[in-house]
Amino acid sequence: MQIAVPPPAPAPIEEVAPPPAPVIADPAAAPPPVDNAATEMAPPAPAVETAPPAPVVEEALAEPAPEQLTPQTVPLAERDRDPKGGILLTEDEDISLRYPAGMLLKSDETSECWNGLEEDKSIKDDDLRLFDLILQDAINEDVADLHIKEDHRIHFRMSRGLRDRDWPKPTRKWIERIIFHMCPEHFVEQFKEDRETDFSYFDPKFGRFRVNVFSQCSKWALAMRYVKNDLPPIEKLGIHPICLQLAEAKRGLTLLAGITGSGKSTTMAAMVMHLNKNFRKHIITIEDPVEMVFEDEQCVIEQREVGLDTMSFQRALKSALREDPDMVLVGEMRDATSIGAAMRAADTGAMVLSTVHTRTASSVPGRLLDFFPEEEREMQRKKYAEVIVGAVAQRMCPTIDGGMCPAQEVMIGTPLVKQKIFDGELNRLEACINASEDDGMFTFNRCMYNLVEEGKITKEIALANATNPQQLEMWFQGIEINTGIV
Repeated sequence: MQIAVPPPAPAPIEEVAPPPAPVIADPAAAPPPVDNAATEMAPPAPAVETAPPAPVVEEALAEPAPEQLTPQTVPLAERDRDPKGGILLTEDEDISLRYPAGMLLKSDETSECWNGLEEDKSIKDDDLRLFDLILQDAINEDVADLHIKEDHRIHFRMSRGLRDRDWPKPTRKWIERIIFHMCPEHFVEQFKEDRETDFSYFDPKFGRFRVNVFSQCSKWALAMRYVKNDLPPIEKLGIHPICLQLAEAKRGLTLLAGITGSGKSTTMAAMVMHLNKNFRKHIITIEDPVEMVFEDEQCVIEQREVGLDTMSFQRALKSALREDPDMVLVGEMRDATSIGAAMRAADTGAMVLSTVHTRTASSVPGRLLDFFPEEEREMQRKKYAEVIVGAVAQRMCPTIDGGMCPAQEVMIGTPLVKQKIFDGELNRLEACINASEDDGMFTFNRCMYNLVEEGKITKEIALANATNPQQLEMWFQGIEINTGIV
């Protein structure tokens, strides 16, 4: 046979870029044409169909191009550092991420100091000397809270976020030594039985801490809140003057509302300081534990700690009525018994100041009634209507300059408010506040609007913390509708 057989088709196809169809890309590279007989005898080209070009193309397209990466896709630990501290964040990321997990701060250790912290050579115990350094570091960094957990890094809460500190991880032996060093002697047995306790710890060098010790995953942990005794001047705290006027009432019940960390204790302390500087009164505080310690100026102040000076809020409130008080400060309304005792104290002629966990001033009456059985609520509601002086709710907002300021909502016990509570129309209280600005009341929305107008917070922060963001947005646009419905 003198028929020439052309070379196999797959060889030239493999050298060409893999398009979906098996076509020869370069005509010049094609073999010379052959007659029909040769074409019929040429081997078929099934090999071209077996080449898998499509998956290769898909894999190439699936690989992300470097230029398509956004700041959010870059791991936090690999972000560029912010000159002000921490890492750079995008506008929609929470500021608490500024110091991500694993970003340790403070690591310069020498024989004499640890990043500028001086060891107290008078402390002979190595464990206590290390704890002294940790507290010194916390005070220097102006912390709000310390979180210490067995076998984990120590964390400080400051500047609205948690930060990891480069201290040795607490061992069980070390943390037990610290717990029993701080825990009051009369709490030890109860703590061993309950495996959790609250107490206040005072260090002459640093001040007072509110401590909660607990067990988690069969390991010890503790949270320490630093109680600053040197409050700035009241006018710099951002507290509305109406709060100080409420503290001056001769009798009745004023409650501060808000979530944990909303500044209720600071506002109460400011109200007591206002009385201490300007009035001659006898003030009794009942706290668990005692936080800020007051020095007598114009007032005579006695502070009683539950578990140390008294066995319960109820017994202390009952005794307080026999101690000639002008004001009784109760750390927190915790149950129906303490609430009932506080209202009885207010009804007998003392001014009672306390806190409750709820988000708005208008929801305070309903929150109090939730503690009572159904059959008692009507009686307690009418009693509260008689003793209410005011209710102040707070939320902490980050300011433009990087600090924090309180936003407040105030409800005052005017005849209108008392009548609504007495009649059980608790759902109308918010409308009463809206319609009673001339009486000194205002809502969170009004407070947020004023803070933006004063240049303290941004519109975004105001809208995020407002009770009614839609209404506030309309106010920013100059649209204000007053329904006048009470």
